[in-house]
Parts: sequence; C-alpha cells; structure tokens
Amino acid sequence: FIAAVRHVLARGYGVLDDRGTSDDLDDTFTPSGIACARGSVVAASSNFAIQYNYACASIATAIMVSHNDLTDKGLTPDYPEPHWAEQCLLSVVFVGSVVGMLTMGFLGDLLGIKRGLVLTNTLTVLGALCSALLSWGSSENVWRIITASRFVLGVGVGGNYPLSAAKASQGMSVEQATKKAGVAFFWQGPGGLAPYVVGLGLLALPRTLPALTSLQFRVLLGAGAFPALIVLVASLCEPDVVAAKRDGRLQDALRNPAHWRTLVGTAGTWFLFDVAFYGTIIFSPTILGSVFGAQQSLQDLAQRAAMMCVLGMVGTALGLAALPVIGSKALNTLGLALASLLFGAFAFVYRQHPEQSLVLLSFLCLLFFVLYMGPNVATFLLPVEAFPEDVRSTFHGLSAAAAKLGAMAGALLFPVINDNFGIPAVMLTQATICAAGALLSQLAVPGEAAPFANSKTVPHVAEVAPEQETAQLRV
Repeated sequence: FIAAVRHVLARGYGVLDDRGTSDDLDDTFTPSGIACARGSVVAASSNFAIQYNYACASIATAIMVSHNDLTDKGLTPDYPEPHWAEQCLLSVVFVGSVVGMLTMGFLGDLLGIKRGLVLTNTLTVLGALCSALLSWGSSENVWRIITASRFVLGVGVGGNYPLSAAKASQGMSVEQATKKAGVAFFWQGPGGLAPYVVGLGLLALPRTLPALTSLQFRVLLGAGAFPALIVLVASLCEPDVVAAKRDGRLQDALRNPAHWRTLVGTAGTWFLFDVAFYGTIIFSPTILGSVFGAQQSLQDLAQRAAMMCVLGMVGTALGLAALPVIGSKALNTLGLALASLLFGAFAFVYRQHPEQSLVLLSFLCLLFFVLYMGPNVATFLLPVEAFPEDVRSTFHGLSAAAAKLGAMAGALLFPVINDNFGIPAVMLTQATICAAGALLSQLAVPGEAAPFANSKTVPHVAEVAPEQETAQLRV
C-alpha cells in the first residue's frame, strides 16, 4: 500500500517520468538538491508531528481511565479522570493551536521560516516530554500537569501548520509550491495512524507488568516529541537565515485589502469544513457502538480507529493525485457539495431505518473518504496557492486558526444538538454547513490558483545569510 501511494504521488507530481524514473536524480546530491530534500523532510516530519500529537491523547486517555487495560464496569480506573479534565483536556490543545497558528505564522514571515520552526518545535518537544515525564503524584495532579503540557504542545503544533506549509513551498512557483505542500500534508495521515499502532503494541504487553498503565500512557504521550525533534535538529542544521528588511514590505503586504478578502474564502471554508469534520469525529463512536456493540475493548477501539485512519490516508492520496487535474478550488467545492448530499442521505436513512447499522457504517466510511479526499486536502493547500510568499505563513496561520475554532465549535455544538433533537438533526446541520462551505468556496476563493499564478516565481521576502544581508541591501 505504501509503495502504491508513493508511486501515485510521485507520478502525479511529476517526480517520475513515464518510465518510472526521476527527472531530477542528477540534481539530488547537489547543494540545492540536498537543501530541497532537507526541506521536504522537515515539512513531512512537521505534518506527521501535528497529527500524532492531536490523536495520541484520545487513546492515552482511554488507557488512563482503564485498569490494566480492562474497562469493565465496576473496576476502579488507574487514573480517575476529574470532571474538569473531561471537559477541557481534549480541547485545550486546540486552544493552544489557535495561539500558535496566529503567532508563529506571523513570526515565520517576520523572522524567517527556520527560526519559526526552531521555536515552535521546541515548544512541541517540551510539551510532549513534560506530559510524559512530569505527570506524577496524585491522579488530580497527573491530569493537571498533562492538561498544562498539552496547551504548550498545542502552541507548538499549531505553529507547525503554517510553517510546514511555508517551508515546503519556499522559493517556488505556485504550482511547485502546491505540489510540495500537498506531498508534505500527506504525512498527517500516517501521523494520525501512528498513535493507534503504538497503542496496539503497548496493549499487547503482559498485564502482569508493574505500573503498566503508567508506562503505556507515558510512552504514547512522550513519543510525540520525536518527530518534532527531527524537525528541530534539521532546522538547526540549516544555514542561519534572516528575513531581509525591505522598507516594511511585509507590513505593506499585510495592509493589502486583497489579501484580507481572499482570507474570507480560505479561512471561511476551512472553518466550516472543520465544524462538520470534527462533528463527524465526535459522532463516530455512536455509529461504531451501534454496529459493534457499546462494550468495546481498548484493542477494539484502537483497531477501528486505525481502520478509519487508513481509509483517510487512501482518500488523501487520491485527492493529491487528482489535484493537478481539477485544482484545489474545484476539489474543495465538489468535496463539500458531495459531503452535504451524503450527510443528508445519512439523516434520511437514520430517521427511516435506524436499525440498518451496516448501511449507516457504510455512509460513515464514505463520508470519511470524501472529506479526506476533498476539503481536508484542499483547505490546507488553498492558502499556499492564494497568498504570495511574503505573507503566506501569516495568512496560512490565520486560515488554520479559523479552522481550529471551527473544530471547537463542532465539538461543542453537535453533542448539544444530539441531546435535544437527535442524530438526524445533527446530520442535517452538517449537511447545511457543508453546503454553505461549498458556496463560499465557489464565490470567495480566487478563480486562479493564485494572484501570481502567471509568474514564474511567487514574490517573496528574501531570506539571506547574515553575512550576505548587508551587501544585498547595499546593492
């Protein structure tokens, strides 16, 4: 499967010619080729770290509230979860992410992508390690330290969103930037799958091991530091670069009203997509419970979550393969429109035939596939296409921050609708949100790939080595 995905991505993005060989192999070991490869590793590892650290808390929390991996009623959890932690632990990382997206994106444009990546991944490494190594004492204290650490981690992970996209697309034409950012984005899929694979390995350990639950959740949370550490080390190994000051060019670009009008489309569609997307994630256990039964072991939970992640990876790979043919805007609009129809059909079937669990499961899988293939890919890439490199990191961060606000809105809104009006009302609300997202995408996102689509290279604030900066500015 991995080989097939790699081949599809490589051929779809022009890395392989018709004979399956690379046109750029001769350039691989030149200084520019090595720098390009290092940039690709940094961007891919950043995206892997993003999704791993978002996803690992769910399985880690499930293990903590078990007793030696047993979840039977009547058992006392090894780490009883306080009521306040139930309300805020999983959402605090999104709050931190919004802060990181708003601040780190701007710092990336102001100080340089390298310096931004060093700062944001330092926070990610610290947040992951602190949640694993400092969370000792009473259960209340353990949950308190993990929650605080998850906020710090969220700031770092949130900053990786705009900086990884800007890093992957740095110094390229719009078309090349979209391709590179798209391939880097694919690694969010394996990043989301990895916690459940690691979790399954940890759940296979003998239950006679002392402090088994403590070992399991600490390994899961602490492992999120490693992909961020790869990015941190790789960034530190790059030449020290700073953004050349060009008479306030960044400030002038930020004052351009055209960029803010475009932001309505990129941020608005990403916000609406994440409302529906995270609403679907919140709703998934209800459907899986109706199909497989309410009582699920931790192994069952990890296996079925991994199945959905693999389905999402297939959808993402096909979306990236289709991207050069139909473009990000069309992929976004069509994906949201199709998701709206599927949500509506789901609501109809659930209202008329709620006993058809397998049919509902099929709808859920199809929804995941469509959402991952279409708007999940396109919303990440639209800011890369729509904004020049001068302000790409800043406006990508603003768009991503709007998305995480949508995720929080979906996580809060849909349980309330479900409690008061039932599941069909939830699905109809999601259908309406996706339809609004498709309309906004069609009307507010620029028709061309970007305002600079016809230029060979996207205008950008140059990044130069400190010893070259004075000479370049003098010229």
